[in-house]
Amino acid sequence: MSVKITEFENVSIGEPLRKWLPRTADLDATETLIEQLNIHPLVARVLTTRSCSRVDTAREFLSPDRSSLYSPSLMHDLDKAVKRIRKAIDTEEKIVVIGDYDVDGVTSTTLLIRTLRSLKAQVDYIIPSRVEDGYGINVKMVQACFEKSVGLIITVDNGVAAVEPARVARQLGIDLIVTDHHHLPDELPKAFAIVHPCYPRAFYPTATLCGCGVAFKLAQALLGRFPEEHLELVAMGTLADQMSLLGENRLLVQLGLQQLTLSPSLGVFALLYVSGLENKRITANHIHFQVAPRINAVGRMAHAARVVELFLTEDPELAMTIANEMSTQNRFRQTIQERVEQEALQQIADHPEWLEGNTLVVALEGAHEGVIGIVAGNLTERFYKPTLCLSIDGDMAKGSGRSIDGFDLYEALRDVQERSYIFAKYGGHSAAAGFSLHAKDIERLREGFAYAARRKWTDDILPPHIYCDAPLRLNEMSFKLSDDLKRLEPYGQANPQPVFFVKNVVVGRVETMGTEGKHLKLWVEDDSGRGQEVVAFNRGHEIDHWEEGTRHHLVVKVEENIWQTSRKVQLHLVDHRTAQNV
Repeated sequence: MSVKITEFENVSIGEPLRKWLPRTADLDATETLIEQLNIHPLVARVLTTRSCSRVDTAREFLSPDRSSLYSPSLMHDLDKAVKRIRKAIDTEEKIVVIGDYDVDGVTSTTLLIRTLRSLKAQVDYIIPSRVEDGYGINVKMVQACFEKSVGLIITVDNGVAAVEPARVARQLGIDLIVTDHHHLPDELPKAFAIVHPCYPRAFYPTATLCGCGVAFKLAQALLGRFPEEHLELVAMGTLADQMSLLGENRLLVQLGLQQLTLSPSLGVFALLYVSGLENKRITANHIHFQVAPRINAVGRMAHAARVVELFLTEDPELAMTIANEMSTQNRFRQTIQERVEQEALQQIADHPEWLEGNTLVVALEGAHEGVIGIVAGNLTERFYKPTLCLSIDGDMAKGSGRSIDGFDLYEALRDVQERSYIFAKYGGHSAAAGFSLHAKDIERLREGFAYAARRKWTDDILPPHIYCDAPLRLNEMSFKLSDDLKRLEPYGQANPQPVFFVKNVVVGRVETMGTEGKHLKLWVEDDSGRGQEVVAFNRGHEIDHWEEGTRHHLVVKVEENIWQTSRKVQLHLVDHRTAQNV
């Protein structure tokens, strides 16, 4: 049977319809890469789908080196900021670092505090409370710094929209250095220095650094050397903030993951330990699904300053105490999140007309502010629409939004603000944003957001889809394939984990595994005669769809499974449909 993966439409249970779309590969270049680089043919093909069809670019992608990193001095105002900080250190002036409550914010804060303390600076830090302070620096913090005779404030991962706090700081005689990576608003704060990779008329070659990446560049300039000891923090911040994993970020995260595996700092080791990652090779997925949720849970459910305390401590007992607290907070977060998400789904069920448009806005009375961003993300994934989730508290509402590929959420919210001026404040980037407004304006937000989407929707925004990197025959499975795929890591934004299409397999034995049969394990065979194990996470309820002898087309990821001294290569199911339906 001739199968074209562009013609498939998903029939999986409980998910939106998703097309399977092939990535465009250069087959001639693939042959050259196989010969010149001695890599598995499938990995060579994947490289050509990632703009690495030339031998030199492919070799650099597989083995990046530090010569590709850019000089910190290329960033706007960085040299100016360094001079001011050194002056503060020399004169024993009090410095305060103001961060944020997410992973990028706490890693940025930790990195700069470690650096400044190593230089004998008189420095302290402030992490905002998500509930009491909201995002970033505010006037209250500036006034508190003035009362403590602080002469210099440095923001990390925030501040580029802090017009009023900057005005108050200037009025009180405090110099403000902003280091940030978020979208530049129309009006910038009048700060002593704005260190930002995207600043107009500046010369920094990439716009994709996270807040911790910007802080790393500042630390590098202050120390006059490459600060190896902080790579673990940059890796966590970059991955958690879902920044592009190409260019500089790819190398910084690669080096950071190596440090997390081989020589993490005391506090970070404690966090890895309670996450069940002791003595494991740390990957991007470990950060995404086990480490980052624990860090974010503290900022969502309590106060993220506790995380900075963990990362700065040299007391092993205190480190384990805080790390265990973080796991407890994460379990609490999961419970609250599930409750809020069910309320949101019920609201959507009560208003089916909301699903007719391109956007979705859900507003819930008293929803915990710490989980609305996660709920927005889950709703975005489930319904494949840019989604805003709001928590209503009296006359005011706070919201968090998540977007889909190709739709710039920040620009959409800016369009709403320019037309209706309903936000008390808003900010973020293309994939995620936060905002606040009067509760009475929620319906205006719903209408304005839908209108902005209609104006900005383009043909480049695809319907729900899965990209497939290459077809896979089961007899191509090998440790060589697994080992060469590892060379494409770390996976994330702009460098997703490769996904393969497996045609027309016959199902053999099927069984559930895990707590309450939550997952599936299948044995399948294709026309090459090779049998292969397939793991299907969170699909235990679909066991009746996998009858022995039935034929299926699969979309899978190739994974390595290591248990004690046993090592095997297996497939992880991404999507499937019965062959009879094609």
